[in-house]
Amino acid sequence: MKYALAVLPLMAILMVSSGFAFAENYEIKIPSGAADENFPYYWSQKDTGETTGIITVFPGDSVTWSNADTAFHTITSINPTGERTPAPDDENGLFDSGFFTAGKSFTHQFDELGDFYYYCTLHPWMNGVVHVVLDPGSVKSVDKIASGYSDDGLGFEVKYFLDAYLSPAVHVNPDEKTLTFTLTSESNNDEITLTLPKELIDNPTTVWIDGNMVDFESDSTISGDTATQLVIPIDSDSREIKIMGSKVIPEFGGIALLILTVSIVSIIIFSKKTSLIALR
Repeated sequence: MKYALAVLPLMAILMVSSGFAFAENYEIKIPSGAADENFPYYWSQKDTGETTGIITVFPGDSVTWSNADTAFHTITSINPTGERTPAPDDENGLFDSGFFTAGKSFTHQFDELGDFYYYCTLHPWMNGVVHVVLDPGSVKSVDKIASGYSDDGLGFEVKYFLDAYLSPAVHVNPDEKTLTFTLTSESNNDEITLTLPKELIDNPTTVWIDGNMVDFESDSTISGDTATQLVIPIDSDSREIKIMGSKVIPEFGGIALLILTVSIVSIIIFSKKTSLIALR
């Protein structure tokens, strides 16, 4: 009995060190109609409702793709293709479900860190990526950004995925067309995922980390085309994230413009009254 008790802690240590002690399985459903290129979305993540085909997991976790469509589909690994639609030449052989029909599924366990892209060989517009990170952290948000510029005066909310926190103070520069975020502490992640409302910043084109320009991934089709999702590489000691777009919320939003108009009218009225008093 003593030996059995002594072995238990060792088994626990081995399980944790192997990375599979708390491995989870995530399900992405292929909805009915996904075979139609004009269908509004091709994936549906069961636990979050996300429809991008993008998911972040731990090493040792598994992802199951379930076919709820009437057509055959595949889940086939590919190399990154950027904006281009994947093709057979992009396949890299890391995993491939083969054809599976309605009611069937395909599961793959991800043991290595990295980004694993995939697509359907029959419907190449159906593609996504599995981000495998050491600590995926959780979904957090910064709200009331540019509250002085938004029409309702409440500002905008930016959601992000990280194990650390961003400062609630976000610098908005309409002249430079930039947003600047600040990390408040070190992160164990090698990337941050940001969801930016298009009303706040449109078509993000350039990203700097601590003053150095970096490459990043962009998806401008999420949330019904109302937001852009950026996946930006960072280091553990990264502190400043500066993003430039083709447009940042105008310097004079609805409320600011109203205040400006009222101010101008007030000045005109005051000037007229002053002139009348002077004439008397």
